[in-house]
Amino acid sequence: MNVKTASLTDLTDAQLTSLVLSMGEPEYRVKQLRNQIYRGLAFSFEEMTDLPLALRQALEKVTPLHSLKATHQVVGQDGTIKTLFTLVDGNTVESALMGYPQASGRQRNTVCISTQAGCAIGCPFCATGQQGFKRNLTRGEIIDQVLYFANYLKNQNHTAQEITDKTASTLSNIVFMGMGEPMSNYDALWPAIETLNSPDGFRMGARNITISTSGLVPQIKRLSSEKLQVGLAVSLHAADNALRDKLVPINRKYPLEELIPACKEYYRATGRRVSFEYVLFKGINDSLPRARALAQLLRGLACHVNLIPANNTGDRTYQPPSPQTILAFERELKLNHINATLRQPRGQDIDAGCGQLRSRFVSETGSRKKTLNKV
Repeated sequence: MNVKTASLTDLTDAQLTSLVLSMGEPEYRVKQLRNQIYRGLAFSFEEMTDLPLALRQALEKVTPLHSLKATHQVVGQDGTIKTLFTLVDGNTVESALMGYPQASGRQRNTVCISTQAGCAIGCPFCATGQQGFKRNLTRGEIIDQVLYFANYLKNQNHTAQEITDKTASTLSNIVFMGMGEPMSNYDALWPAIETLNSPDGFRMGARNITISTSGLVPQIKRLSSEKLQVGLAVSLHAADNALRDKLVPINRKYPLEELIPACKEYYRATGRRVSFEYVLFKGINDSLPRARALAQLLRGLACHVNLIPANNTGDRTYQPPSPQTILAFERELKLNHINATLRQPRGQDIDAGCGQLRSRFVSETGSRKKTLNKV
């Protein structure tokens, strides 16, 4: 990595220290700089007022502070915020901020982060999968999505605190469920997580971080041995190989006979139950026999199933079932002693499903429509 072209959030601790020392500054400036980035949530060198002006000017000449720029943003009726980011090479990725009101009067805020521009897995129902794969994101590009929304909440809360004590909370959870397969970008993802968790970084608790995967078995095993016990979510969608081969093509390489034992190994190593995401498609995987097969597959594994009605990506093949069918599926799982929760998709009115905003941006740019809000 070229330190002079990488963003500050892309740099390792050693690289950041080397850069600061090369400018003739004492080493304690590194801690001040990290504090401004990850705790102060500075988005310009001008905001770093506890650093000498000469250092700020020198840094601005050689390296950008952040690695991406928010260019378009939409807000849903349920409060979900979807933001499209442009990367330095012109590629675009998207992230979402979702708020969940709590009984305490505060709000749990979860940010959904992308790890790749596009995706190579090729799930036929996924808007990102239909876009193809462009490239992996860097650690800085992953981190900067989190910092953007943390900064957004900080600014919102400052205004709210002047009005009421029942303010929204700060960012409380990070889920890597956006564009791309996180486990395919493990070498950038894990350093980003370490920085987001670090006492010298963003300080997000490991148990408030979840990685979603379509089922990359070697990486699940690798995750089981990490010191930080982050959560694991597996996009399952079918309980037999024949159907899962179609819905989640990576299953042809890592079939259920390998995936489920890897999930059990994760639980034994970490003590954390596995979440399984099961998107329900009308007439495809939503029948009661399918529910019973799912219960049989997961029996004996400490897990929780999140049932999610399909998002409409324009493909008539993959439509959501009726509410009655969805409730019957959930009921059947519970009758078979499987913990399950029905989760309504967030931000449906703004195409908040993975990859949908990017698809809409590309389409509307080509047709010169102007329904997206610039940031």
